[in-house]
Amino acid sequence: MLGHMIRAATLSLVSLLAALPAQRTLTELQQRFVKESQALDASGGGSAGERRDALLARHTDELRAFVADVAAGDDRWNGRLMLADLLLARRNRDAAIKALHGIDSKQAPALLLATAATMAQHLGLKPLRDEWVAAARGKDAPLPDRLAMARMLMTVLQEIPAGEEIFAQALTAAGDDEQRSFVRWHQADALRDREDLPENAAFEELEKLAKDLPATYWGSVAKDRLRASHLQPGDAAIDVRGKTLAGEPLALDALKGKAVVLVFWSLGDRDLPALVAELKAVRTAHGDAVAVVAIALDRDVAATKAAIAGLGFDAAHLADGKGVQTDAALRWFVEGPTVHVVDAAGKVGALGQHAGTDDARSDLRNAIDDAVKAK
Repeated sequence: MLGHMIRAATLSLVSLLAALPAQRTLTELQQRFVKESQALDASGGGSAGERRDALLARHTDELRAFVADVAAGDDRWNGRLMLADLLLARRNRDAAIKALHGIDSKQAPALLLATAATMAQHLGLKPLRDEWVAAARGKDAPLPDRLAMARMLMTVLQEIPAGEEIFAQALTAAGDDEQRSFVRWHQADALRDREDLPENAAFEELEKLAKDLPATYWGSVAKDRLRASHLQPGDAAIDVRGKTLAGEPLALDALKGKAVVLVFWSLGDRDLPALVAELKAVRTAHGDAVAVVAIALDRDVAATKAAIAGLGFDAAHLADGKGVQTDAALRWFVEGPTVHVVDAAGKVGALGQHAGTDDARSDLRNAIDDAVKAK
């Protein structure tokens, strides 16, 4: 009887996997994993924990098969890193270590090796961690990757001189003020996570950047981020500009006379369906007196578009695939889902709103009502 049950379960799993669409890249596989996780969260009902565990187990098995049989190029190493992460979530330390050991330090790119080194460090694998740090430092990489690696070295990996050396080399190699401002921005931002420095060290560097290179893009971002760190209701709002997914230019300044709801959102935000429903009710109540500007914080534009369509999310959508590095998020100092309200006079009405509870939705409605009335 038991043997029959095992064979039946095995056949059911094989049939399920055969019915799933084949994913040829790690990105495609990740997209499906996210969709399935969101569908599970939305389904509610009992045994949610057991169903989530079962889904995690299936995702782990599928990713293991993908890495072994399908992955090509850097997906081979990114897939192993992701597999190790899933295995750790399932408390399978030995299998996670085995997955990490499958990463080839000669072929994997520098930033991936630095990221893998942080996981090896977490697992107490010092020889492997040191090998990957040395290999990462010895590889060529695009400037954004080198700066991201420098940040890891200076913070999680506690290789501060090595990280500082990368920033110094990048500044020396910078060919103009725009490049210099780009390097200095990332150098200042990395200081936020330095436990050996005063808490205001990053902001002091941003102030220097804004003062020294005000005409550059990153100098202007530094100026706005400094203002965002002290922003209060009643202050003039920081401008938001971009091209919407519909191809239309958007400027917050041009929306004066209307209350504007700035929605910074991501695909993984469980409160998003409730927020979209609340905004629909607000638009019904206030009509054209309210404008909704939605800024996507995900890098996957295709998945963002699909979510917008699936939710019926009516807004002016900014989604450029830059994630939290998108312009509006940088200037408003936003690193995760949140809602800000700008009143009809162009001033900040409310900050840090959400729709996760009845009280929060009531506060958001009241903030929008007040913003509509402002002159």
